Amino acid sequence: MTQAIELNDLILAIYDTTVDPSGWPKALDRIARYIGARGAFVFELQGLGKERRIHAPFFSSVYNQDLVDGYLAAHNAQELIDQDVFARLSRPTDQIQLIPDDALANTEEELLARANVRTMLEYGIRYRAGALLNKDQVNQDRFALQFSASAGPLSKAHFERAALLMPHIAKALNISRPTKQLADQFRSVADCIDMLVIGVCILDATGRIVHSNHEFRRQLESYPVFRKDPAGRLVMNAPGSSGALAELRGDLSNHGRFGARPRKEAIVSLVDDKPHTLCVEVAPLTSANEFGEPSLNGHIVYSMDTGSFYEINGDLLASMFQLTQAEASVLEMMAEGLTNLQISERRAKSVETVNSQVKSILVKTRSANRTQLIRLATNISSSFILERPHQNG
Repeated sequence: MTQAIELNDLILAIYDTTVDPSGWPKALDRIARYIGARGAFVFELQGLGKERRIHAPFFSSVYNQDLVDGYLAAHNAQELIDQDVFARLSRPTDQIQLIPDDALANTEEELLARANVRTMLEYGIRYRAGALLNKDQVNQDRFALQFSASAGPLSKAHFERAALLMPHIAKALNISRPTKQLADQFRSVADCIDMLVIGVCILDATGRIVHSNHEFRRQLESYPVFRKDPAGRLVMNAPGSSGALAELRGDLSNHGRFGARPRKEAIVSLVDDKPHTLCVEVAPLTSANEFGEPSLNGHIVYSMDTGSFYEINGDLLASMFQLTQAEASVLEMMAEGLTNLQISERRAKSVETVNSQVKSILVKTRSANRTQLIRLATNISSSFILERPHQNG
């Protein structure tokens, strides 16, 4: 297998986790081997203040669950300090930067004297590195690599290989948030897919729709954005949207272009005669076993109707992005699907004032438009699951 084929095959395996999160351990095994590391983790930081804890939802299968849990419990305080350093040193741009562990201490002796490092040495881990895969929500999707003494210190080749994979890991984790919520609560994603408020559509290698949930079918029937051609293939009507869909269904290099802010890769398609747009995200998918497609070699499409009502946590978002109380209130109303005019009427403020507040929110959240903003806000603080599933038929 050539290096290019190996890389493409690994990237496809990463995207297969968008419908099957249980595939992450094996995918992380392959990621670690490709980079030259011993293992890899995806971390989350949970809680606030003294209640802050590090949680590892996914890690290489070479690691033992009990040992991982015991290590994180014993060294939570130091690991939080280390994670804060990794985050602080990460650049404020969309680029994902891998930070080596020599940034964690002034000297090698100081680093090696720490209790958590001594424990890792007992497990055969001498070097490590961390990265922010999500710069919108820095407590989510933190990536970590561990290296043996013989593999380190990190070389240029390690960084280059990691850079080829991290944007795809970031995108896979980010766009699969809705299906992961299902996987966390239910045994079968396929059986509960109609409970999502996000449209989900699975395409085969020819672009033919082989499965879609209730919300996607609603969008297909209600708006002129999508259509199904006579062969059953998904087509986007707007010329720009059609070209963007073709790009994302083409070369793998068209994915992961926005690093730690994959929402910027979404296709934004205006809904005719409606004060909102659809936010469409696409990822390759080689298999979807739960949906009866073991050899799909197609794509998964997520489509969010930004005119729908989404309940978001305004206080949380205000804290994360330094929004004023008024801006947080405006953002909550935007997530309800209200236009600026409707927001001005509800708040008894001029449209000019609301326009100014919306522009400020866009700047603070690094969002190019309203659609990116709603995608960001919902991915951070909204549930994508309906209380009751739609009835088929």
